[in-house]
Amino acid sequence: MTRPSDALSQSPSLKNLGGSFRLVGWISFWIQAVLGVVSGGLVLMAFIASVSDRSQASNPLGGLGLLFTVGGLLAMAVSAFWSFRYTRWGRRFLAPAEAFPSKAETLKFIKLVLVTDLAGILITFIAVFASVGVSIGKILANGAVSFPQSSRQLVEPIDLLLIQGCVNVLAGLFAGVVASLWLLQRTTQQRPSR
Repeated sequence: MTRPSDALSQSPSLKNLGGSFRLVGWISFWIQAVLGVVSGGLVLMAFIASVSDRSQASNPLGGLGLLFTVGGLLAMAVSAFWSFRYTRWGRRFLAPAEAFPSKAETLKFIKLVLVTDLAGILITFIAVFASVGVSIGKILANGAVSFPQSSRQLVEPIDLLLIQGCVNVLAGLFAGVVASLWLLQRTTQQRPSR
């Protein structure tokens, strides 16, 4: 419980703020859930292909890209959980006045979500760099007009699926960052003077 002076008294209407948290939380949650399921399927297919094809063992960056992509997926799962928590946080603003979260609590929560999303973006960028690096290495190893000696030197569709999975994870985490920044702006927005 917070004192009325500690509550978000400088913000716009608490009812509107609660509605914003709920709406943005649900939108962000569903974007991340859909992109997470699609990315998870792509990463699972890439994992199955890398386990069945031993050529990945000779290329450590391929495994590194897969590992960091899974790390990005886990960060997006945590971010989706936080987005769901936004909806519950919004309910607190719609509750009786004694249960309002303080402005400090709300800002701390939003900043935690932002740090989670940004850490996930960093992890996923490492995955993209490793995956694209492997693909470019295969292309450069073949030369412009020469034909590869083995199929291991070709850029395989599974390489592209892993890159697409990384891009989907980045898009989901970016949606989380946008949602958090918008809620941060709404939380710190001053009530217009009358």
